[in-house]
Amino acid sequence: MSKKSKKRGRDEFQGGAGSEEPVQRKRQVTSDKLQLYSLYEQLASESDEVRLEAAKQLIVRFSPENQPSAKEINEVLNRLIRGLCTQRKAARFGFCITLTELLQQFLGSSTPSIEGLNLDINSFLKRVESHTKIEGNVSGLERRDHLIGKLFAYKAIMQSSVLIKPQLSLESWNELLNRIYEMARDVPWLREECAMIIVQAIQSLDSRADLEPCARELVQRLVSFNLVNTPEGVAVWLALKDSAYATVLPEKIWHSNDPLAKKERDRLAKVLKENYRNPSGDNKSEDVKSAAAHHNPSFVWDVILSKFIQADNEAKGDKVDCEKSEFSRFWLDSVDAHLFGLSATHERKSWGFKLFAKWVPQAPEWALPALFSPNLMRTLLNQTKMENRLLHAAALSAWKSLPIRAQQSPESALNLVMGLTSKNGTADFDNHTKFKTLESILLEADDETLRKIVRHLHSLIVRPGTSEQSVADHRRQTIADLLLSIVRQYKRYEDISHEVVEKDNWLRTALDIMVEHAYFVPTSSAKTRKVPLPPISENSRRVFQERLSSCLTRLLTVDSQTSFGLAVVQLIRSKATSSSSLKAVFEADESVSETVEKAFKSLDRIVTKSSKSSAAPGFILLYTFTLIQVYNGDTDAVMMLDDIDSSRKAMSKTTKDNTEQGQDGFVEILLSFLGNPRTLFHKIANEAFTAFASELSSEGLLSLIDILNADETLEGQKQLFAPADEEGEEEDDDDDDVEDASDVEMLDGSSNEDGSDEDDDDDTESDSNAEDDSDEDEELTQFNNMLALTLQTSKPNENGEADEDTSDESDMDDDQMMALDPHLSQIFKQRSQITGKKERTDAKKNMVQFKSRVLDLLAIFLDKQYSNPLSLDALLPILRLTRASANKQLSDKSAKLLKSTFESHSKQKTPLPEPEDTQAAMEILKQIHEEVTLGGGALVHANTCSTASLHLVKVLVGLNKDNYVGAADIYADSQKKWFIEQKVSTQPVLFSQFLNWSTQFRTSNAQKKNKK
Repeated sequence: MSKKSKKRGRDEFQGGAGSEEPVQRKRQVTSDKLQLYSLYEQLASESDEVRLEAAKQLIVRFSPENQPSAKEINEVLNRLIRGLCTQRKAARFGFCITLTELLQQFLGSSTPSIEGLNLDINSFLKRVESHTKIEGNVSGLERRDHLIGKLFAYKAIMQSSVLIKPQLSLESWNELLNRIYEMARDVPWLREECAMIIVQAIQSLDSRADLEPCARELVQRLVSFNLVNTPEGVAVWLALKDSAYATVLPEKIWHSNDPLAKKERDRLAKVLKENYRNPSGDNKSEDVKSAAAHHNPSFVWDVILSKFIQADNEAKGDKVDCEKSEFSRFWLDSVDAHLFGLSATHERKSWGFKLFAKWVPQAPEWALPALFSPNLMRTLLNQTKMENRLLHAAALSAWKSLPIRAQQSPESALNLVMGLTSKNGTADFDNHTKFKTLESILLEADDETLRKIVRHLHSLIVRPGTSEQSVADHRRQTIADLLLSIVRQYKRYEDISHEVVEKDNWLRTALDIMVEHAYFVPTSSAKTRKVPLPPISENSRRVFQERLSSCLTRLLTVDSQTSFGLAVVQLIRSKATSSSSLKAVFEADESVSETVEKAFKSLDRIVTKSSKSSAAPGFILLYTFTLIQVYNGDTDAVMMLDDIDSSRKAMSKTTKDNTEQGQDGFVEILLSFLGNPRTLFHKIANEAFTAFASELSSEGLLSLIDILNADETLEGQKQLFAPADEEGEEEDDDDDDVEDASDVEMLDGSSNEDGSDEDDDDDTESDSNAEDDSDEDEELTQFNNMLALTLQTSKPNENGEADEDTSDESDMDDDQMMALDPHLSQIFKQRSQITGKKERTDAKKNMVQFKSRVLDLLAIFLDKQYSNPLSLDALLPILRLTRASANKQLSDKSAKLLKSTFESHSKQKTPLPEPEDTQAAMEILKQIHEEVTLGGGALVHANTCSTASLHLVKVLVGLNKDNYVGAADIYADSQKKWFIEQKVSTQPVLFSQFLNWSTQFRTSNAQKKNKK
């Protein structure tokens, strides 16, 4: 039967004119319903805009002005009530808003009568009860949804104000209160929502005499339903206390009718902790069910904290003392003691973290220190240490709120830093998490706040809060690292005045702190509060020296009129000569003191006359940083001061021989700086060479080229480095423990400011050195085992000593010793071979590293002196480093150097060099073509040689177009060899690039002639 009906319906739909009218009417009904269903669906949208638009359309559609039928109104009200029982949170808000507005329209004062509509508050309450009633055996989740839907329906009634407007319906008001209070008492997990509805109802009550019974009935039920001693009861009480109906509050429940009174502080803390035992012991609160576990603290916490903030502001205005404030006392008594106490549950601690995360961004400036209470800080540190801690995520959420506050108000960074690093915190918080929160806060601080923060950090250096030297050393190192981090990460150096070192600002203060603790000790006349306790140890002193050097490494990259190295030297000199409370650690004999004094005088003269010489900035750099090395205790630096002085005097003389001699000495000094393993000295050499590049002579350039041509072997290293340097490196090994944040160890990819290849090379070298050290340890262990086996002694223990129980073994006689000689000789021969292999490997790495740094100088020279004919002499040595047999690191760097130089200056249309000796330039071109055949087929070598060759052609043709013939002959000879000799590894790119350029040049010339 059903199949026939469906078929008949389908036939009618496809039939003649007689069936068209019923079908059209059916379509109209369906379309209207679909539109209504669509609006209901939009009410449940996650988008606020979509929800509000749908609610607006429904409200307009069913407004009395549009004369909806009673049936339609009843249908929409029933549908909205059922919609409140959904699992979708967004839907509840959409349906509740719509229901609130419709109730206001249908039951409001200006509501026109609708025929057949029998609607009042009592009947609507019954309707809510009917449509949210749970029938049958339903799941717990569905039961929960119906309870929430019922509460939201009560909320809609209360928010619509139909109970008190146009006139008060006290009976209905009481009925609704009874239902809400019953849910608050019997359904603990809805108690907070119930309280929020009641609080909003109190706030909506106008100051009218006829509404006082509403407030009285409300507070009577608060008592009768035993909800006074709950957090929600406190919220309702406080709302009434702040309203116009505070007089209806009953006596003898809270002291002075104020839950926030000092005498009620302990009781309030227990109530907020949801300890529902009646303090009077009369068991009247036994009917109150304990709330289920909450993920979030009750809204009453925010209400109470806001009340204390308001009270303190009203009492003290802008001069609130945080330690004496009521807010601080409540935070300590209730949040810190009860939510973070030793007996606090994980749930309560989670509440505490969420309160902290919420109040850090919104607390007034004066209240911030109170948030960093002792128990909270202890728990925060413990929970952030390890990811497997139960509250690790909650602690990190609290932790991340700190930079947000600093970003919102940079001046608050001071209180945040003080709270984290003072008595309840520790300066090395960032060491326990991967989030550099403290650094992030420092980056957000403005300059004035940063100055105060640096002063605060200095106070922690002087008084680290411990009498143990090792602990003090660690804390001081952490502070030094923070100061270094500020200098490295600061982003507004372009705004710093050239008078920065003469004014009281954060940078000068930071440099002054490091200088003081790196090079001075307090005298007996120093004020007690300025004397570090415990004293600055030698280890800490070296830490400050290293961090100061690292700061200067960063500041070298700052484009400023200020020489920060010079500023540091002047600070050292000023303190050493004029401070009565400080004594220099550096003590030298008379000759060294004379050398230092002479260097200072030379430096003063250069600074005074710096505008007259292009090399002056370079000499200032060399003098200042060499003097710093002298104060660091480097004995070689004293001799270097003499070398710098000799070079400066030679360059200042007018004769050519003296000038070239001074230039050679200058280059040698720069090379000695490059040989230092510290990144700082590499950058000093680069900066000094930048100033000196325009005065570089052919002899000076040859000194650099000779290094590139040197063999990457042990013999090549011996030719360049004196044995004394190796001894110095061995001595430097003792300082490894204090260099973990210096520019030797700490300059990783994230902190490099200039992104130079040099730092990457240093990192690579450091990694490979670590591997070599591991290999060496294994080889040494194997050697010791072989030696012990041969001598029949025990193996050395971890300290390199034999076990004590073998010390009484009998000595060998002469015959036994003679018999062992061949075995010992073989063992030591093997050891010698191993050692020699390692020396050769290390030598090659050192040479590659040194050549890489020389390439940095040549890159500066080619960039700054691109138009200098002397730049052509540097091309061939660089090209040789790109051969297939060359070190890959040097090959890639050399090719990149030439490519970037030619491309950048070609775009900038920098003038080409104009050498006086054309034949010499032509000879360089020939040598490049000879070099092409030695590349071993390496494509990088071929491309680089082709580019350099074309550069020479452009230079020659630029001098005289007739030189094209000679250049073309060189290309023709190379092409003949390439075609005839099969072993020649020349790549075709050499000829194709030349042909393309020739075509372009010829076309360009022809166009110029046509224009004329």
